[in-house]
Amino acid sequence: CDVAETEAIPALGHKWDDGVVTAEPTATKDGVKTFTCTVCGETKTEAIPATGVCDGGESCPSRSFSDVQGHWGHLSIDYCVKNGLMNGMGNGKFDPEGTLTRAMLATILWRQAGEPKATKDCTFTDLGSSSDPAASWYLDAVAWAAEVGVVNGYPDGTFAPSGAITRQEMATMLYRYAGIMKFDTSAKGDLSVFPDENQVLDYAVDAMIWANGAELITGDVVNDVACLNPLGNATRAQVATILMRFCENVAK
Repeated sequence: CDVAETEAIPALGHKWDDGVVTAEPTATKDGVKTFTCTVCGETKTEAIPATGVCDGGESCPSRSFSDVQGHWGHLSIDYCVKNGLMNGMGNGKFDPEGTLTRAMLATILWRQAGEPKATKDCTFTDLGSSSDPAASWYLDAVAWAAEVGVVNGYPDGTFAPSGAITRQEMATMLYRYAGIMKFDTSAKGDLSVFPDENQVLDYAVDAMIWANGAELITGDVVNDVACLNPLGNATRAQVATILMRFCENVAK
Protein backbone atom coordinates (compact mmCIF):
# COMPACT_ATOMS: atom_id res chain seq x y z
CA CYS A 1 0.00 0.00 0.00
CA ASP A 2 3.11 2.23 -0.01
CA VAL A 3 2.40 3.60 3.52
CA ALA A 4 5.66 4.74 5.17
CA GLU A 5 6.32 4.34 8.85
CA THR A 6 9.20 5.72 10.91
CA GLU A 7 10.73 4.76 14.19
CA ALA A 8 13.43 6.38 16.23
CA ILE A 9 16.89 4.87 16.33
CA PRO A 10 18.36 5.62 19.76
CA ALA A 11 21.41 7.85 19.75
CA LEU A 12 24.58 5.90 20.21
CA GLY A 13 25.89 8.34 22.79
CA HIS A 14 29.47 9.45 23.17
CA LYS A 15 32.14 6.94 23.94
CA TRP A 16 35.14 8.85 25.24
CA ASP A 17 38.66 7.58 24.96
CA ASP A 18 41.15 7.75 27.83
CA GLY A 19 42.23 11.24 26.81
CA VAL A 20 45.61 12.82 26.20
CA VAL A 21 47.32 15.69 27.99
CA THR A 22 47.32 18.58 25.54
CA ALA A 23 48.76 21.17 27.96
CA GLU A 24 50.92 20.23 30.90
CA PRO A 25 50.07 21.86 34.24
CA THR A 26 52.65 24.17 35.75
CA ALA A 27 53.18 25.35 39.29
CA THR A 28 50.72 28.22 38.79
CA LYS A 29 48.60 27.31 35.75
CA ASP A 30 46.14 24.50 35.13
CA GLY A 31 46.86 22.02 32.37
CA VAL A 32 44.38 20.55 29.86
CA LYS A 33 43.39 16.95 29.11
CA THR A 34 41.47 16.35 25.87
CA PHE A 35 39.09 13.43 25.32
CA THR A 36 37.85 12.30 21.89
CA CYS A 37 34.63 10.43 21.17
CA THR A 38 35.40 7.18 19.34
CA VAL A 39 31.95 7.28 17.71
CA CYS A 40 31.72 10.76 16.23
CA GLY A 41 35.10 12.38 16.81
CA GLU A 42 33.79 15.19 19.06
CA THR A 43 36.20 16.36 21.75
CA LYS A 44 35.87 17.65 25.30
CA THR A 45 38.43 18.95 27.76
CA GLU A 46 38.96 18.99 31.49
CA ALA A 47 41.39 20.97 33.60
CA ILE A 48 44.40 19.38 35.25
CA PRO A 49 44.98 21.35 38.47
CA ALA A 50 48.18 23.39 38.75
CA THR A 51 50.80 21.57 40.75
CA GLY A 52 51.34 24.43 43.19
CA VAL A 53 54.91 23.23 43.57
CA CYS A 54 58.23 24.61 42.46
CA ASP A 55 61.20 22.48 43.41
CA GLY A 56 63.79 25.23 42.98
CA GLY A 57 65.62 23.15 40.38
CA GLU A 58 66.75 23.98 36.88
CA SER A 59 63.18 24.75 35.78
CA CYS A 60 62.63 27.29 38.57
CA PRO A 61 62.63 30.87 37.22
CA SER A 62 63.75 32.18 40.63
CA ARG A 63 66.56 29.70 41.17
CA SER A 64 69.22 32.42 40.98
CA PHE A 65 67.78 34.21 44.03
CA SER A 66 68.89 32.96 47.42
CA ASP A 67 65.92 34.41 49.31
CA VAL A 68 62.95 32.99 47.36
CA GLN A 69 63.04 29.24 47.95
CA GLY A 70 60.62 28.45 50.77
CA HIS A 71 59.03 31.91 50.74
CA TRP A 72 55.20 32.00 50.61
CA GLY A 73 55.36 34.12 47.44
CA HIS A 74 57.67 31.77 45.53
CA LEU A 75 55.19 30.81 42.81
CA SER A 76 54.07 34.37 42.07
CA ILE A 77 57.68 35.55 42.08
CA ASP A 78 58.46 32.75 39.61
CA TYR A 79 55.62 34.00 37.41
CA CYS A 80 56.82 37.60 37.40
CA VAL A 81 60.46 36.65 36.80
CA LYS A 82 59.55 34.24 34.01
CA ASN A 83 57.39 36.82 32.26
CA GLY A 84 59.92 39.62 32.61
CA LEU A 85 57.78 41.74 34.93
CA MET A 86 60.14 41.85 37.89
CA ASN A 87 63.87 41.44 38.35
CA GLY A 88 66.12 40.93 41.34
CA MET A 89 67.64 43.60 43.53
CA GLY A 90 71.28 42.60 43.04
CA ASN A 91 73.67 40.36 44.96
CA GLY A 92 71.57 37.31 44.14
CA LYS A 93 68.54 38.63 46.05
CA PHE A 94 64.95 39.22 45.07
CA ASP A 95 64.12 40.89 48.40
CA PRO A 96 60.54 39.55 48.65
CA GLU A 97 59.86 41.39 51.91
CA GLY A 98 61.27 44.68 50.65
CA THR A 99 58.93 47.45 49.53
CA LEU A 100 58.23 48.26 45.92
CA THR A 101 58.80 51.82 44.77
CA ARG A 102 56.57 53.94 42.57
CA ALA A 103 59.17 53.85 39.80
CA MET A 104 59.34 50.07 40.02
CA LEU A 105 55.60 49.62 39.48
CA ALA A 106 55.58 52.11 36.61
CA THR A 107 58.39 50.09 35.04
CA ILE A 108 56.57 46.79 35.57
CA LEU A 109 53.44 48.07 33.81
CA TRP A 110 55.57 49.57 31.05
CA ARG A 111 57.17 46.16 30.48
CA GLN A 112 53.77 44.47 30.50
CA ALA A 113 52.63 46.94 27.83
CA GLY A 114 55.60 46.04 25.62
CA GLU A 115 57.92 48.93 26.56
CA PRO A 116 56.24 51.61 24.42
CA LYS A 117 57.98 54.92 23.84
CA ALA A 118 56.54 58.16 25.16
CA THR A 119 55.98 60.83 22.52
CA LYS A 120 56.75 63.81 24.76
CA ASP A 121 59.06 64.71 27.59
CA CYS A 122 58.01 64.04 31.15
CA THR A 123 57.62 67.15 33.32
CA PHE A 124 58.14 65.66 36.78
CA THR A 125 60.86 67.64 38.49
CA ASP A 126 62.46 64.89 40.57
CA LEU A 127 63.15 62.07 38.12
CA GLY A 128 66.90 62.50 37.84
CA SER A 129 69.14 62.38 34.80
CA SER A 130 69.53 59.77 32.07
CA SER A 131 73.26 59.84 32.83
CA ASP A 132 72.60 58.68 36.39
CA PRO A 133 72.40 54.85 36.63
CA ALA A 134 70.18 55.20 39.69
CA ALA A 135 67.55 56.96 37.59
CA SER A 136 68.09 55.96 33.96
CA TRP A 137 66.38 52.56 34.30
CA TYR A 138 62.94 54.04 35.00
CA LEU A 139 62.88 57.27 32.96
CA ASP A 140 61.27 55.83 29.82
CA ALA A 141 58.72 53.93 31.88
CA VAL A 142 57.64 56.91 33.97
CA ALA A 143 57.47 59.16 30.90
CA TRP A 144 55.15 56.68 29.19
CA ALA A 145 53.06 56.12 32.33
CA ALA A 146 52.59 59.88 32.77
CA GLU A 147 51.70 60.44 29.13
CA VAL A 148 48.98 57.77 29.02
CA GLY A 149 47.61 58.64 32.46
CA VAL A 150 48.72 55.65 34.52
CA VAL A 151 50.43 58.09 36.93
CA ASN A 152 49.69 61.71 37.71
CA GLY A 153 52.34 62.63 40.24
CA TYR A 154 51.86 65.02 43.15
CA PRO A 155 50.50 68.60 43.22
CA ASP A 156 54.02 70.02 43.62
CA GLY A 157 55.08 68.57 40.27
CA THR A 158 57.07 65.66 41.68
CA PHE A 159 56.68 61.92 41.15
CA ALA A 160 58.71 60.53 44.09
CA PRO A 161 60.18 57.63 42.10
CA SER A 162 61.91 56.15 45.13
CA GLY A 163 58.86 56.41 47.37
CA ALA A 164 57.46 53.11 48.63
CA ILE A 165 54.16 52.52 46.86
CA THR A 166 51.04 52.23 48.98
CA ARG A 167 48.37 49.63 48.39
CA GLN A 168 45.86 52.21 47.18
CA GLU A 169 48.44 53.77 44.83
CA MET A 170 49.12 50.32 43.41
CA ALA A 171 45.39 49.64 42.92
CA THR A 172 44.98 53.00 41.21
CA MET A 173 47.85 52.44 38.79
CA LEU A 174 46.57 48.97 37.90
CA TYR A 175 43.02 50.30 37.46
CA ARG A 176 44.14 53.09 35.15
CA TYR A 177 46.38 50.73 33.22
CA ALA A 178 43.54 48.22 32.81
CA GLY A 179 41.29 50.96 31.46
CA ILE A 180 43.93 52.19 29.00
CA MET A 181 44.47 48.63 27.76
CA LYS A 182 40.69 48.10 27.39
CA PHE A 183 40.59 45.29 29.93
CA ASP A 184 37.40 44.57 31.86
CA THR A 185 37.16 46.89 34.85
CA SER A 186 33.54 46.14 35.74
CA ALA A 187 34.27 44.07 38.86
CA LYS A 188 32.90 45.59 42.05
CA GLY A 189 33.94 44.69 45.57
CA ASP A 190 32.38 45.65 48.88
CA LEU A 191 34.77 47.79 50.88
CA SER A 192 32.28 48.16 53.72
CA VAL A 193 33.30 44.76 55.09
CA PHE A 194 36.69 46.20 56.03
CA PRO A 195 37.05 48.26 59.23
CA ASP A 196 39.41 50.75 57.59
CA GLU A 197 37.31 51.54 54.53
CA ASN A 198 37.30 55.23 55.49
CA GLN A 199 41.08 55.39 55.07
CA VAL A 200 40.81 55.01 51.30
CA LEU A 201 41.41 58.43 49.76
CA ASP A 202 38.87 59.80 47.30
CA TYR A 203 41.09 59.38 44.25
CA ALA A 204 41.52 55.65 44.96
CA VAL A 205 37.96 54.61 45.88
CA ASP A 206 36.90 53.34 42.44
CA ALA A 207 40.23 51.60 41.97
CA MET A 208 40.05 49.86 45.34
CA ILE A 209 36.46 48.74 44.73
CA TRP A 210 37.56 47.24 41.41
CA ALA A 211 40.76 45.69 42.78
CA ASN A 212 38.82 44.05 45.59
CA GLY A 213 36.07 42.84 43.25
CA ALA A 214 38.64 41.43 40.83
CA GLU A 215 40.28 39.64 43.79
CA LEU A 216 43.56 41.46 43.31
CA ILE A 217 43.51 43.06 46.75
CA THR A 218 41.56 40.83 49.11
CA GLY A 219 42.71 42.21 52.44
CA ASP A 220 45.78 42.47 54.62
CA VAL A 221 45.91 41.13 58.16
CA VAL A 222 46.70 43.93 60.60
CA ASN A 223 46.69 43.04 64.31
CA ASP A 224 44.84 39.80 63.47
CA VAL A 225 42.10 41.70 61.62
CA ALA A 226 41.52 41.54 57.86
CA CYS A 227 41.89 45.14 56.64
CA LEU A 228 42.29 46.96 53.35
CA ASN A 229 45.35 48.75 54.73
CA PRO A 230 45.20 51.27 51.85
CA LEU A 231 47.97 53.46 53.26
CA GLY A 232 50.27 50.52 53.97
CA ASN A 233 53.19 49.69 51.73
CA ALA A 234 53.09 46.58 49.58
CA THR A 235 56.03 44.18 49.72
CA ARG A 236 57.62 42.94 46.54
CA ALA A 237 56.18 39.46 47.14
CA GLN A 238 52.69 40.91 47.63
CA VAL A 239 53.02 42.91 44.43
CA ALA A 240 54.21 39.80 42.57
CA THR A 241 51.11 37.94 43.75
CA ILE A 242 48.80 40.77 42.71
CA LEU A 243 50.51 41.05 39.33
CA MET A 244 50.12 37.32 38.69
CA ARG A 245 46.40 37.56 39.52
CA PHE A 246 46.11 40.64 37.31
CA CYS A 247 47.79 38.98 34.33
CA GLU A 248 45.88 35.71 34.65
CA ASN A 249 42.45 37.07 35.54
CA VAL A 250 42.24 40.59 34.10
CA ALA A 251 44.77 40.96 31.27
CA LYS A 252 43.56 37.85 29.45
